[in-house]
Amino acid sequence: MRDPLAIITRSVWPLIISVLIQGCMVGPNYNRPPVPQQNGFQTVKGAAPLQPEDVRWWRSLNDPQLVKYIEQAISGNQNIKEAEARVREARALRGVAAASLQPQVNGSALYNRSLTSDTAGIISQLPQDLISRVNFEQNLFQAGFDASWEIDIFGGRRREVQAASARAQSSIENHRDVMVSVIAEIARNYVELRGAQRQLAIAEKNSGIQEQTLSLVKIRQDAKITSDLEVEQAKAQLERTRGSIPPLQASIRGSAYRLAVLTGQPPNALMEDLLATSPIPNPPDIVPVGLPSDLLLRRPDLRRAENDLRAATADIGASTADLYPRFYLTGYADPQSAKFVDLFRANSFAWSVGPTISWPVFQGGRIRSNIAATEARRDEALARYRQAVLTAMEDVETSLVGYAEHQVERERLALSVESQSRAVKLARERFETGIRDFLTVLDAERQLRDVENSLAVSETQVLENLISLYKALGGGWQQTDDVSAHPGDNRS
Repeated sequence: MRDPLAIITRSVWPLIISVLIQGCMVGPNYNRPPVPQQNGFQTVKGAAPLQPEDVRWWRSLNDPQLVKYIEQAISGNQNIKEAEARVREARALRGVAAASLQPQVNGSALYNRSLTSDTAGIISQLPQDLISRVNFEQNLFQAGFDASWEIDIFGGRRREVQAASARAQSSIENHRDVMVSVIAEIARNYVELRGAQRQLAIAEKNSGIQEQTLSLVKIRQDAKITSDLEVEQAKAQLERTRGSIPPLQASIRGSAYRLAVLTGQPPNALMEDLLATSPIPNPPDIVPVGLPSDLLLRRPDLRRAENDLRAATADIGASTADLYPRFYLTGYADPQSAKFVDLFRANSFAWSVGPTISWPVFQGGRIRSNIAATEARRDEALARYRQAVLTAMEDVETSLVGYAEHQVERERLALSVESQSRAVKLARERFETGIRDFLTVLDAERQLRDVENSLAVSETQVLENLISLYKALGGGWQQTDDVSAHPGDNRS
């Protein structure tokens, strides 16, 4: 009679070796999908190609205090720390998936002392003199070693490793995306704080001017040159200006609190530094824009979406492998002895080794339904990726429009401030000489305050749009590794 084990060895192992050499992996391989493209972004004043140094774009604002806060946030922000922990978690889970490709060995040990009853069962039927000579207390020493190795013939385990690797890379991109968002948030709050300080300075300056105007009107009232109406109008304008100061002070403090928390410190930590008035940073003359295709390489949220798609594609192969048989090498060694000194003698060993095949013959459609579910998840990830690309392009275009238009607004408002300042001076001179009434002065001062305030707001908005543009372009993280290639994606 032929040995079944020999038959299996001769017929199965050549197949296993052949398939392993070919590296068969079921399921689709990942290929970057086509996405909507455009030739370029709109041209704006000072636009230039992207450069590697644009990663640290905040340095181009030439504000050492802003640079310091951003560097503090990179090392101290709690959202960034949370994202870093997720990276470590994802990398550890990738290690868990990779471990399935290696042999699994377990060891065990047992010691047991037992006493058998001599008054029960077949022992009670033995002669009493024989029972008295038998020791019914026994020791049992046992050690066990068992091992198993799944030979990944159809690539299901390797697809799981691919998926875990892609998810680990996705977590890295998520960490980078959080960093981009935190840096942009710090810059935006800092600019808003400096903008509010500029508006506060304007309000305080105008308040001082209006106090002088009120004093002048009162002097003229005492001289019976002006009426009580003009005095009340001057008071009303002064109090209106004074009323705009508390909200600006609250806005400054709120931004200072937010900046401290973003850097990982208590809300009051930066108050002393930030309450010292400083000018709004000046935007750089050159703005990096580049091509839409650059976004796929620079924006971490797009790279994260692509890695999610990569993982979902690998999941299809992992679930498809369940349709095929699984091949294992299993074995165990189990020494047993009543005496410890005899435990590891050759005649104390029991052992077994051999191949095992497991094939799901009937699962009621569970496997194919699971494959369909993973395919649907892949399609969801594909749609999210394509939508993320479109949204990224929209972000850049919107920020470019805002940056360009607010630059024009700022230039025109600056000219308006110059003209309105001259108008106030002329109105005052004519009022003092009696050529114009006081209402003309009040109206000129009100318009000057409004246009100065609008200029401060516009300068802030120019920088906010520039910050949004840098964020939309994916600036704010330092690329340290090449994540464009994933080993094993092109294996067949």
